[in-house]
Amino acid sequence: MPAQAWVTLIVGILATIGVTATLRQRTSSENRAQAWQRISWCLELTTSDDDAAAELGWTMYSTVSKSKLITPTERDVIRTVSEHAMRRALAQDPDTEDTEPQTDTTEDPR
Repeated sequence: MPAQAWVTLIVGILATIGVTATLRQRTSSENRAQAWQRISWCLELTTSDDDAAAELGWTMYSTVSKSKLITPTERDVIRTVSEHAMRRALAQDPDTEDTEPQTDTTEDPR
Protein backbone atom coordinates (compact mmCIF):
# COMPACT_ATOMS: atom_id res chain seq x y z
CA MET A 1 0.00 0.00 0.00
CA PRO A 2 1.48 3.38 -0.92
CA ALA A 3 2.14 6.05 1.72
CA GLN A 4 -0.67 8.26 0.41
CA ALA A 5 -3.20 5.46 1.02
CA TRP A 6 -1.95 5.04 4.60
CA VAL A 7 -2.27 8.76 5.28
CA THR A 8 -5.80 8.77 3.84
CA LEU A 9 -6.74 5.76 5.98
CA ILE A 10 -5.32 7.31 9.17
CA VAL A 11 -7.06 10.66 8.50
CA GLY A 12 -10.33 8.82 7.87
CA ILE A 13 -10.04 6.86 11.12
CA LEU A 14 -9.22 10.01 13.12
CA ALA A 15 -12.17 11.84 11.55
CA THR A 16 -14.50 8.97 12.44
CA ILE A 17 -13.26 8.98 16.04
CA GLY A 18 -13.77 12.76 16.24
CA VAL A 19 -17.31 12.58 14.90
CA THR A 20 -18.19 9.72 17.26
CA ALA A 21 -16.83 11.62 20.29
CA THR A 22 -18.75 14.74 19.29
CA LEU A 23 -22.01 12.83 18.93
CA ARG A 24 -21.56 11.14 22.33
CA GLN A 25 -20.84 14.46 24.02
CA ARG A 26 -23.84 16.10 22.36
CA THR A 27 -26.15 13.23 23.31
CA SER A 28 -24.91 13.28 26.89
CA SER A 29 -25.37 17.05 27.10
CA GLU A 30 -28.92 16.85 25.74
CA ASN A 31 -29.79 14.04 28.16
CA ARG A 32 -28.46 16.02 31.11
CA ALA A 33 -30.48 19.06 30.00
CA GLN A 34 -33.60 16.88 29.92
CA ALA A 35 -32.80 15.54 33.39
CA TRP A 36 -32.51 19.09 34.74
CA GLN A 37 -35.85 19.97 33.14
CA ARG A 38 -37.38 17.01 34.97
CA ILE A 39 -35.87 18.22 38.25
CA SER A 40 -37.33 21.71 37.63
CA TRP A 41 -40.71 20.19 36.84
CA CYS A 42 -40.62 18.15 40.08
CA LEU A 43 -39.73 21.28 42.04
CA GLU A 44 -42.70 23.13 40.58
CA LEU A 45 -44.99 20.25 41.50
CA THR A 46 -43.73 19.99 45.07
CA THR A 47 -44.52 23.65 45.71
CA SER A 48 -48.05 23.26 44.41
CA ASP A 49 -50.99 24.01 46.70
CA ASP A 50 -52.64 20.86 45.36
CA ASP A 51 -51.64 17.99 47.68
CA ALA A 52 -51.89 15.39 44.92
CA ALA A 53 -49.56 17.39 42.66
CA ALA A 54 -47.09 17.92 45.51
CA GLU A 55 -47.11 14.20 46.28
CA LEU A 56 -46.47 13.42 42.61
CA GLY A 57 -43.57 15.87 42.63
CA TRP A 58 -41.94 14.17 45.62
CA THR A 59 -42.45 10.74 44.07
CA MET A 60 -40.84 11.95 40.85
CA TYR A 61 -37.94 13.46 42.84
CA SER A 62 -37.21 10.02 44.20
CA THR A 63 -37.05 8.60 40.68
CA VAL A 64 -35.16 11.48 39.06
CA SER A 65 -32.53 11.61 41.80
CA LYS A 66 -31.49 8.04 40.99
CA SER A 67 -30.64 8.90 37.38
CA LYS A 68 -27.04 8.41 36.27
CA LEU A 69 -27.31 11.69 34.39
CA ILE A 70 -27.58 13.68 37.62
CA THR A 71 -24.29 15.09 38.87
CA PRO A 72 -23.37 15.00 42.57
CA THR A 73 -24.01 18.76 42.77
CA GLU A 74 -27.51 18.37 41.35
CA ARG A 75 -28.13 15.49 43.75
CA ASP A 76 -27.09 17.80 46.61
CA VAL A 77 -29.56 20.42 45.34
CA ILE A 78 -32.36 17.85 45.37
CA ARG A 79 -31.39 16.74 48.88
CA THR A 80 -31.25 20.33 50.16
CA VAL A 81 -34.65 21.19 48.69
CA SER A 82 -36.22 18.08 50.16
CA GLU A 83 -34.72 18.70 53.61
CA HIS A 84 -35.90 22.32 53.55
CA ALA A 85 -39.40 21.28 52.50
CA MET A 86 -39.50 18.62 55.20
CA ARG A 87 -38.51 21.10 57.92
CA ARG A 88 -41.05 23.60 56.61
CA ALA A 89 -43.80 20.98 56.53
CA LEU A 90 -43.02 19.85 60.07
CA ALA A 91 -43.03 23.44 61.32
CA GLN A 92 -46.45 24.11 59.79
CA ASP A 93 -48.05 20.74 60.49
CA PRO A 94 -51.43 21.48 62.11
CA ASP A 95 -51.73 17.87 63.30
CA THR A 96 -48.95 18.19 65.84
CA GLU A 97 -50.04 18.46 69.42
CA ASP A 98 -48.36 19.37 72.65
CA THR A 99 -47.65 16.40 74.83
CA GLU A 100 -48.24 18.45 77.98
CA PRO A 101 -51.77 18.29 79.33
CA GLN A 102 -53.55 21.61 79.10
CA THR A 103 -55.19 22.90 82.27
CA ASP A 104 -57.06 26.12 82.86
CA THR A 105 -55.63 26.64 86.32
CA THR A 106 -52.25 28.05 87.00
CA GLU A 107 -49.93 26.31 89.40
CA ASP A 108 -49.08 27.93 92.70
CA PRO A 109 -45.30 28.65 92.58
CA ARG A 110 -44.88 28.26 96.40
